[in-house]
Amino acid sequence: MKGQTHCKVRGEDIFHERDSKIQKKPNCGLSEMSSESHGQTLQRCPSSEIVAEHKICEYPSVIQPKAVIDQRLLKGSVCAFCHSPKTTEKTGPFLYYANGREVGNFTSLSKVICVHSKCIEWTPQVYYEGDIIKNLDTELSRAAKLKCSSCDLKGAALGCYVRSCRRSYHVPCAFEIQDCRWDMDNYVMLCPIHRSVKFPGEKSKSRKHVRREVHPETSHPTTVQLSFWARSSYGPKEWVLCGSALSSVEKYMLVKFANMCGATVCKFWKPNVTHVVTTTDEKGACTRTMKVLMAILSGKWILTMDWVKACVAANGPVDEELYEISLDNYGSFGGPKAGRLRASANAPKLFDGFKFYLSGDFMPTYKSDLLDLVEKAGGTIIQSKEEFVKQNYGAPQIRPPLVVYNCDPPQDCMFEESNILQQRLAEAEDLAKQIGCQAVQHTWILESISACELVPFC
Repeated sequence: MKGQTHCKVRGEDIFHERDSKIQKKPNCGLSEMSSESHGQTLQRCPSSEIVAEHKICEYPSVIQPKAVIDQRLLKGSVCAFCHSPKTTEKTGPFLYYANGREVGNFTSLSKVICVHSKCIEWTPQVYYEGDIIKNLDTELSRAAKLKCSSCDLKGAALGCYVRSCRRSYHVPCAFEIQDCRWDMDNYVMLCPIHRSVKFPGEKSKSRKHVRREVHPETSHPTTVQLSFWARSSYGPKEWVLCGSALSSVEKYMLVKFANMCGATVCKFWKPNVTHVVTTTDEKGACTRTMKVLMAILSGKWILTMDWVKACVAANGPVDEELYEISLDNYGSFGGPKAGRLRASANAPKLFDGFKFYLSGDFMPTYKSDLLDLVEKAGGTIIQSKEEFVKQNYGAPQIRPPLVVYNCDPPQDCMFEESNILQQRLAEAEDLAKQIGCQAVQHTWILESISACELVPFC
């Protein structure tokens, strides 16, 4: 149904690290408060992991030979930021995006945004959540109003780190200016006029040096002065923390906390994650992400950022249960605790004994992640329609298999949305009738996992 949940499944979490793509660290210091024209104000990161808006018909699934694709991409490619058709060491290669995702196969260049990898990396508010790129359109609109202080052409997305400075540059132009100074860890730059200003890490080191001079007696702390974190050889050092739908500031806080206590921070979901730390809205609800759903199925802690703050304030571990999430943004209640109790009791998995066949048109990455969730929940996947009918036709079933269809409305299709949804439903029901089983919306999978119980079929 149109009002039901739909999941954005991919990513970051899901899961493949983007070593060759953007791995931005959050900006801090002066850039946190810099002007809108430079785009440095830190914003809350929207979820991009599961509960997705992947739609069918976003781009045709036409497979072309790699040589043909390469020729088309190179011909006429111009960076949307610096407007240059050239690729050099200072620009990096061209990357292509459509509907928030990097693409390689496509049939219409009109839907694709072409940018240099370096221009993307150094544009202040562009970042990845999994395989989804965020704020690209917003930053392109902002940059289109700004002239480069070097070449005087528009598209200058990179501003000086100093809040009051009005200079902006194309990234390749700034790289050509010898007197610009760069913080490669935080992706911020100082223009030639402000090159003497200190970056955040340099200020921190300077303050530490002054404190040591003013208070030399604290340079050799006693055992009592040492924090719990420094003295503990277990516990926190075994934590593997994973952030979900956090803002840039919250991500920075999580990494800083992990460095303090000796824990590990994992950007992507992995089986050894012990705590998923997530942001919440005014109702205390978290975003339903792939990390959250996998954590429920794995019986891991799903906590608010307040737990991190409480641990820092207490200078030691604080009871997680006080900060456990109980609600998600689609109204599911109690899933995280129920998942922990199920895992600790070694109870059967949520979908134990169920067989699933996904019918119809799912985006490949979206379908892959739904299948990952089903398998993690103990369900059995039937890969083909022929296998599904052969295995189940006429056989007595303790738990009849489920035909799962995509109830997300399509996007950018030529046909009426309602006609496509009705066609999907009809195909799933026809298949289900052949063997006397149930056709269900894909959101049933998500709702059941979120609540950690089998909800009524939808």
